[in-house]
Parts: sequence; C-alpha cells; structure tokens
Amino acid sequence: MQVYVLRGESRVPQRSAEARRLRRAGKVPCALYGKGLSETFFISQTEAHKIVFTPHVYLFTIELPTGGHSAILREYQLHPVHDYVMHLDFMACGPEDEVTIALPVRLVGIAEGVQMGGKLVPMLRRLRVRGQVKDLPDALEIDISALKLGKTLTVGRVSLPGLQIVASPDTAIARVEVPRALRAQQG
Repeated sequence: MQVYVLRGESRVPQRSAEARRLRRAGKVPCALYGKGLSETFFISQTEAHKIVFTPHVYLFTIELPTGGHSAILREYQLHPVHDYVMHLDFMACGPEDEVTIALPVRLVGIAEGVQMGGKLVPMLRRLRVRGQVKDLPDALEIDISALKLGKTLTVGRVSLPGLQIVASPDTAIARVEVPRALRAQQG
C-alpha cells in the first residue's frame, strides 16, 4: 500500500461556524480518531482534492504539531452541488490492525471468451475487503483468464490470500458478453 505524507494544522474550536470559516478560506476540516485518539485539524482544499479524487488507496502518515500518526481515509463529505471536499475523517491504525476498506480491482489476464470474440465488461471498480494493514495491496489483482464466453465472474469464486472479502458472494466482478455479430453467426 502506498504511503502518503499529509501535513495538517491543528484546529481547536469544533463548532460549525469555525468549519464554515475554514472552508471559505480554502481549507478542509478533518478529524482523526481511533485507539483512544481524537484530534481535529485542517488541510488545504487542493490537498484534499488529490486525496479524494484518485483511483489509489493510501496509508496516510499525518504530521500534526502534536505528533505523527498512521491512518487510513475512512470517510469524506462532498458539497452536494459543487463537488468540492467539505470534510475528511481519518482512522488511526497500526500495521497489525485489521481494517475494512474498499480497494481498487485490477483485472489480470486475457479471458478465454475475449479470445473467442467476446467483449469484457468490468462490473466493479472497488471491492471491500478486511485484513491487516500490512497485508493490504495497492490493488486487488483478479485473474480472469478462465472466464468463458457469456459467463460472469462473481466474488464467491475469488480467493485473496490474507484478506477476507466483505461483499456478497453473488456480486459480479466482470463478465464476457457475446457480441451481436457473434450471436448471429451461432444462429
């Protein structure tokens, strides 16, 4: 898992008026909690935008005036109209801690059905898994080379060593569709 160093400035007042003042100044209020820890801080809007609008999942090293902490992004809040980041919540965690997180899915290999003329349709961008922080990969690499024409790969048929999949076993990951031209040839 990639490590992202984030430098924040402490904020003491935890009132909504203070949060609105920070947002008008181009800052994003943040909270760090977990392991008997509860701190509030703020970062710049551009930094928050880089964190939220990325396909990657990071392990953050949050450097505050009170000290450094290791954390993951637990939740974020976007403005309903303008899509700028309004708030970030981080959860403190160590390498041995178990967390549930959505990781990006990377399909690996060439499906048998694609080689026969089918079209690969990815169904998931991210998949929720549970595991120790030290075992979390940058992306979940799922082999699709055995996927046949007209078939769907589901979560129940996938195993990830060291990780437990939290999603339903019937959740589709990818499928190979039969194109119209190929259906017409088959009759």
